Amino acid sequence: MYKKTGILALCLAWGLSLTAWAGAWEPEELNREEAALVGFYQGNGEQVAVRENKGKLQLLYRFLPNDRDYTGSNVYTLVKNHYDNYDLREVGPNTDAGSTIRFDRDKNGLGISLNLGQKSYTRKFTGGENGKPIRVTPAQPLEELRKEAAAAAPPSLPYDRTADLVDLSQTVPGLQLDLRYTTENNLFGAPLVLSRKALLDRNAAQALARVQAGLKPYGYGLVVWEAYRSWQDFKLATLALGKDHAAMLPKAEEGYSHNSGRSIDVSLYDLETGEPAAMISDFDEPSPAQYAQFAGGTQKQRYLRDLLRQQMTLQGFTASDMEWWHFDYDAGNRYQVLNQ
Repeated sequence: MYKKTGILALCLAWGLSLTAWAGAWEPEELNREEAALVGFYQGNGEQVAVRENKGKLQLLYRFLPNDRDYTGSNVYTLVKNHYDNYDLREVGPNTDAGSTIRFDRDKNGLGISLNLGQKSYTRKFTGGENGKPIRVTPAQPLEELRKEAAAAAPPSLPYDRTADLVDLSQTVPGLQLDLRYTTENNLFGAPLVLSRKALLDRNAAQALARVQAGLKPYGYGLVVWEAYRSWQDFKLATLALGKDHAAMLPKAEEGYSHNSGRSIDVSLYDLETGEPAAMISDFDEPSPAQYAQFAGGTQKQRYLRDLLRQQMTLQGFTASDMEWWHFDYDAGNRYQVLNQ
């Protein structure tokens, strides 16, 4: 399911590059009714995912416990027979069996359960789809932790280079800023970082400007979720996580890539509307959808995630496998941990 834009005609007429031609085609948005069913469902000691591919809903059944991104899952296409009832046919060398899947919705139309034969699975909301994003309550009041972080000394670690920090809003035309940790829209539900500037190493910023230009033929621009973060702010985050969630970040004494000025977290926005693109997960969403190869979501969401990754790596950024939104520039060198 793809849509055609005017770019294709221009590319054919003017003999433009394959990159520009590719930007003329992208998967269509899944209809709202079925998009409300896409997500994770858990029960019976297991978790399954419902995704969309080529206009059809599919069930991903994860049978390997270490299949974190569902790339090794069995895939079953769902054929709608009426409203929220679908037929699932499992066909293989040793089986040819049909099953029926029924979804239940809440008052807002969101899928909240999946019934497969005699088994029932409950929807696990991970990205705030139900208006209740996952939040971590700070271990202590943030202002107390902020004082403790300010009194701590950053680590003295070996390094090869020191970042020359520049303001991205002044160096990358058309960039949108949505610096989550300066707002309440983050894992802690409260502002963690006081500075509202997006800083990055000069060379990385120049590469980011080339990414922005490369995305334009596709109709998208960059949104920055996080750029340079001082070591003090990083220390504050580790304190706020406390012991229960400490594994979510490296130890403060090890430093953090965002303290170096060469790391950035980005997403996309639609150049025509100016609105953020509906990506495969939210920022810092602790779910399988955070992984760069996650097989779920919708076809368009996977397309946008992979488009971002392609354009960033073309300009010298190294992509993270753990977080599709995270990229490092000049990853082969060690950069100084900064605290400015």
